[in-house]
Amino acid sequence: MAENEQSHGGLRTTDTDDVVELRTGELDSTEGRAEWARTIGQLYGEMDVTWDKPTERYDAEWGGRAFGRLHVSAIRSDVQTVVRSPAMIRDSGEDGYLLLMVTDGAVEVTQCDRTAELGRGAFAMVNLNRPFVFHSLVPFHQVAVRIPTSLMESRLPARLAGHAVARTYEPLGAPAVLGRLLADLAGSDESMSQSTRASFGSATVDMLAAALSETTSIGPALTQRERDLARIAQIISDGLHDPYLSLPDVAAAAGMSLRNMQKLVSATGHTPTGLLHQARVERAKNLLLTTDLSVADVAAAVGYLDVSHFSRTFRRLTGHSPGRFRAANS
Repeated sequence: MAENEQSHGGLRTTDTDDVVELRTGELDSTEGRAEWARTIGQLYGEMDVTWDKPTERYDAEWGGRAFGRLHVSAIRSDVQTVVRSPAMIRDSGEDGYLLLMVTDGAVEVTQCDRTAELGRGAFAMVNLNRPFVFHSLVPFHQVAVRIPTSLMESRLPARLAGHAVARTYEPLGAPAVLGRLLADLAGSDESMSQSTRASFGSATVDMLAAALSETTSIGPALTQRERDLARIAQIISDGLHDPYLSLPDVAAAAGMSLRNMQKLVSATGHTPTGLLHQARVERAKNLLLTTDLSVADVAAAVGYLDVSHFSRTFRRLTGHSPGRFRAANS
C-alpha cells in the first residue's frame, strides 16, 4: 500500500497534501460519518457535520487534488448540514475562501446574514474566517474549491471579496464559463503534471476574480470604488514583468490622477507601492512552485532588476527566502 494510503472496509482513503479520495458506501454508519467529518476538517478546518438519518448507512464520495495553491474536489453526498462556528474558527488555523458549485441537487449556504440558494450549475463563496452554515436539501453533487486568502485577495480587493460571499452566482455569462472549467478540473485525471495544475489553478483564480467583480452588486457608490480598486489591481498584474512600471503609469491607465489613486488605495490600509510589491511576490510564489526557473530568473520575470532587492522584499512579505519557500512547498 502506498505511503499515506489507508484501507477502510475494503475501500481506500488517500490523503496527502495533493490528493484526497474517500468512499463511505461500504463503511458502517459510524465509521463512514467519522471519516467524512475528518476529511472536511483536514481540508477546510474544524466543522460540525450532522445528518437527518444518522443511524443509516452513509453513501458519499470525495475525490480531490491540488492545483497549485488551490484544492479542487468533486463531492457526492447524502443530505447533510455543515456548521462552522466562531469557536471553531478561533480553534482552527485554517483560513481562506471556499467556492461551492452544485452540479446536481440543491443546497443552501448562509453567511453574513445572507443565504444563497444553489441549484444545478450555480455557485456561492464562503469565507472560512467567518461562521457559516451549509445545508443540502436533497442528495447532491458539487465541486468545492479551497482558495488561500492571500491568493484570492491579490486578485480582488478584500471588501469586494467579502461582499461576494453567500450570494448566488447563476450559470450565466462569466460564471457559466468558470463553472465549466471547474467541472473539468474536478474531473481531470492524473496525466496533468503538477506544474501545469498549478498554472491552471492560478488562471482559475484570475477568472473567478473577474467573474465576481463583474457580477457582484454592492450598491452604486461602493461598487464604483471597489471596481476602481479592482482595475488598479488588474493593471498592476498586467505590468508586473515591467521593471519600469511606475505608479503614475498605473494611475494613468486607471483613468485617475496619482493623488486620487493614492487616496483610494490608502483608504484600504495599503499603499500603491505596497500593492505592487505584494502582487510581484504573489506572482513569484507561483513561478517558484510551478517552474524550474532560478531565483534570479523569477526576480526578473516579476519586474525586479536586482535579485537582492527581490529576495529582501520576498522575505519581508513572506517570512522566508525565495529558495526556502520553494523547498518547503515542493
